[in-house]
Amino acid sequence: MSGRARDWRDLRERLSDLGDLAEEIAPGLDWGTYRFLFAIIAPMAQDAADLARDLETELRNLAAENGVELPPLDLGEGGTR
Repeated sequence: MSGRARDWRDLRERLSDLGDLAEEIAPGLDWGTYRFLFAIIAPMAQDAADLARDLETELRNLAAENGVELPPLDLGEGGTR
């Protein structure tokens, strides 16, 4: 990376990469291939989740600093932020 802060473009790229890997998962693969794919997908998915969480936090902070009231976010199961 060029030293810039990670942003939505990085999240989009990571999600696209995950989508490409999803295309590789299919019935009938040998166990080693499944293991390999899962071992790659797990940290990539965690990285995407961490980045999305960071971007949401940054957005919320910017909104607060600029007096922008964001609507409540209902994620189901009683979780509202």
